[in-house]
Amino acid sequence: MRKASITANFTYLLASLVFLLFASACVNHFYPSGEGQSLIIGAIVITMITGILSIRSTNHIFNTGLGLTIGVITIAFLSTLFDLAELDKLQLLLLLLFFIMTLKVAAKQALFSGEITVNCIVGSICIYLLLGLIWALLYALISQYIPDAFSGINDPEWKQAFPDFVYFSFVVLTTLGFGDLLPVSPIARFLVSMEAIFGVFYMAIVVSSLVGAKLASSSKQDED
Repeated sequence: MRKASITANFTYLLASLVFLLFASACVNHFYPSGEGQSLIIGAIVITMITGILSIRSTNHIFNTGLGLTIGVITIAFLSTLFDLAELDKLQLLLLLLFFIMTLKVAAKQALFSGEITVNCIVGSICIYLLLGLIWALLYALISQYIPDAFSGINDPEWKQAFPDFVYFSFVVLTTLGFGDLLPVSPIARFLVSMEAIFGVFYMAIVVSSLVGAKLASSSKQDED
């Protein structure tokens, strides 16, 4: 797979992120009592592997076949190990670290590549979804340490409550504020405030700048 700055690699990452969101919703709908928790982990692992495949660059260890193979095996092994050992906090930290690394590489390729392409705009959408998922994992991590951090989410198992955290995260990120789930603890409220601020500024500055630069570039090419 080529670099994201040359081909439409971000399309694969976008598809995997949408798949994760849809799979989480389906598991929560068809297995509301928690029998499908392993399916949530499976969807996350698939998303992580697709992320490695799609955001590789020449300066990234996963660009080589050996590095890619090691990365995929390591992710699958650690996720399964933590799941079987019921190490929920370590599992959350692993997922959070990976999504942050994915966000960093995606931002470098999509926002700082020096050329505005359709792929960069798709990449900016991926970054937006990654922000929502990162905050969802942060909320899930807080709930492990502060059980009453959120009202409306009463399940102690983060894998079962993950779809609710994802839903809540994107409601906050888009500043919809339905009010069915609420932060209670001061730390949860702080993170909610920060996510709302990030969401507003991201949409107002990053996406509009990318689209504006793309339109300006197209107009200049038409004039030439």
